[in-house]
Amino acid sequence: MGDIYLHQLEPNNEWRFSSSHWVHTPVANDRHLFTLTGIVIIDYQGFTSNDWRKDTLHLGIKFPRDFYPAGKVFKLEQWAPFVTINAIYNKDQAINAGWAVDDFGVEPAQDPKIGASVGIWANIAIRDSDGYMFRVGYTLTVSGVFVDAATGLIK
Repeated sequence: MGDIYLHQLEPNNEWRFSSSHWVHTPVANDRHLFTLTGIVIIDYQGFTSNDWRKDTLHLGIKFPRDFYPAGKVFKLEQWAPFVTINAIYNKDQAINAGWAVDDFGVEPAQDPKIGASVGIWANIAIRDSDGYMFRVGYTLTVSGVFVDAATGLIK
């Protein structure tokens, strides 16, 4: 099992992220709710028809900063990520082929704070030597509060 890293803010990976959208809703007690969605081209190919290739996909997603208070970061209090298969392909005859997103989460899971981007991960798998998972889709809903970047305090 290996790791695949794709970050939207890195110039060599920016083209992989498409159809990125977000919604921001201020809620009570200085809390904020964000939903981010999009599609990522991953070009993930299987190795064999006899076993699953399993890897962890790490996505760095650009976080909307249009309304950040100066010197603040966004501290997550609750989150609900979702990653799903969006496009697959099998070149020749499919023999014991399979594609999977097994589970997913937010990075880091302990005391997460968001500056320019937010990380999500997904354990993905593919089976068949000529099978491809071209794209995955993501939805991430987070709620939290803006805190001082240096101290982590709300005010």
